[in-house]
Amino acid sequence: FGTVDACRTPNGDNGKCINIRRCEPLIKILITQRGNPQAGEFLRRSVCGYEGRDPKVCCPEPAPKQSAPGEGNALANKEGDRKDLYPNLLSPGQCGRSAPVDHTRIVGGQPAELGAWPWICALGYKPKKKAGPVEWMCGGTLVNDRYIVTAAHCTEHPRLVLDLARVGELDLDNNIRDGATPEDYKIEKFILHEEYDPVRFTDDIALLRLEKSVAFSRFVQPICLPKTPEMLANKFVKNFPFVAGWGSTSYKGPSSSALLEVQVPVMSNDDCRRAYNKKGALLTSRQMCAGYARGGKDACQGDSGGPLMWPNKGTYYLIGVVSFGFRCAEPGFPGIYSRVTEYVDWISKKIDN
Repeated sequence: FGTVDACRTPNGDNGKCINIRRCEPLIKILITQRGNPQAGEFLRRSVCGYEGRDPKVCCPEPAPKQSAPGEGNALANKEGDRKDLYPNLLSPGQCGRSAPVDHTRIVGGQPAELGAWPWICALGYKPKKKAGPVEWMCGGTLVNDRYIVTAAHCTEHPRLVLDLARVGELDLDNNIRDGATPEDYKIEKFILHEEYDPVRFTDDIALLRLEKSVAFSRFVQPICLPKTPEMLANKFVKNFPFVAGWGSTSYKGPSSSALLEVQVPVMSNDDCRRAYNKKGALLTSRQMCAGYARGGKDACQGDSGGPLMWPNKGTYYLIGVVSFGFRCAEPGFPGIYSRVTEYVDWISKKIDN
């Protein structure tokens, strides 16, 4: 049967790369969803090699069975006993749960469903000098009831001042009835990373503290931060996390009033360095890249500060913060993100203070 390699399914779950004939869940899709283009795309993206003429697919691992007391998974027992490295950050069960919407089919950018990303915030700016309408220009991510993670460069603007965070929003156009009941919260304090470099966009991460606690609901929830040793060591290469925001849909194009979502593959920093080398961008280990070599799907201007979200066992984790890219979904130029696993310690300390 050939060797078995660990892999990630298009949904970001753990899998084994095996002959499709041995993968019951995908055989089931093949038989029951014949003719469904989304199922076809999912199957195509699951292919991880060939065995003779048969495709090998990334077959999702079954959920672990409950083992009898005293036996079972040593790792699971260790997990339970392990000291929480960051007790002041939320743990799975308290965060990272989205409304039950279908996240398997995101291939091009498309409008999100209500409750799909309940931690995403739109950041509102008002003019420094005269009264004027609020402009929505960046995204952010709720990590608890008082703090939002965003990009440091989102806190600076020549003529506007960052003032508000809107939670529970789907479409920023007030005339559209979409079932969302957004709430605006005043921002009380910006905490920029001490090493943030506005020229090179390194350490491009900040925390926003809200004046009062956010009321959680079905459509407003915090995301989880990756805080176990395994997650903190994960580079997420070849995983397919999600990115969402109200950014431009094309380079220098108009922003979308609807929340858009897309799934993008994480690229190794070496591959990303090669792509950006000609542009003179220096990539550090505290940054990460996600996007397609062929372009067409990417986070775009205005999505700055928004989340790169990794699904694991039904829970979403914030693994990247949109920082910058070269034009929008330009072939060969993936988006660059601040790598959140490098900042969990910093976030935990700042929230504690």
